[in-house]
Amino acid sequence: MYMKRFITPVKAAFLLAALSAGLYPGSIHAQSKKNKTSASTSRNSLDWTGAYSNGLIQLSLFDDNSYLYKNGNIYNSGKVTWGPGGNRITLAGTQEKYKVMEGKLKNEFNGNEFVKSGGSMEGVFTGNNTKINKRLLGGKWVLTELRGKAIVKSEQLQKEPFLAFKEEDGTFSGHSGCNGFGGSIKKMDDFRIEFGPAIQTMMACLGIMDIENQLGEALRTADNYTVNNGVLSLNKGKMAPLAKFKFVASE
Repeated sequence: MYMKRFITPVKAAFLLAALSAGLYPGSIHAQSKKNKTSASTSRNSLDWTGAYSNGLIQLSLFDDNSYLYKNGNIYNSGKVTWGPGGNRITLAGTQEKYKVMEGKLKNEFNGNEFVKSGGSMEGVFTGNNTKINKRLLGGKWVLTELRGKAIVKSEQLQKEPFLAFKEEDGTFSGHSGCNGFGGSIKKMDDFRIEFGPAIQTMMACLGIMDIENQLGEALRTADNYTVNNGVLSLNKGKMAPLAKFKFVASE
């Protein structure tokens, strides 16, 4: 023999009120889970991309989770890693950690604060619709290495080999040590790069044509680049760098 359980009108009214208020155990669990998944973090609620500075050092964060760090003539770039809570970042390749707050970053090691400045740092569109990434910053870069071999100064070099970028018109220029060259950049975005055809002078130089040929090959085949500690590397895929350059001056 068993007894049927009846829900009295009073109990029904109580349960209905509890469900509406989210007080029923199952409802509490669901509400808690919902709140947990939609928690507000610096990563999902703040406009954290842009340029920050502490008066000496500049740090730019981009929406593809990459960064550019500039301290005088020293440049670093790489990816940003977010902490589990979504409120702190670590700069890849360094031990630098920052707390991300409204309009500023705070270095977790020394307490230095970087204040956000106005303006977009992602890039500019030139007249030929080529997006020139400001992470490369423009300026002059002296050739230091080709296919793993250091460039040795020689009297045969007519000029120190270099590569220069102009952000305002999306062009590049340079010198191989024998001939000058220049052209337009077809693509530069998210550390990818593609140089357009270059025009150059046609001098013949004894003993240094290998440098010109290898530098030209690097410009034709490079599809990505990195900037670390003031060194620009032109690469193809994940192979060893085709060419390396040292930053010497802004244009």
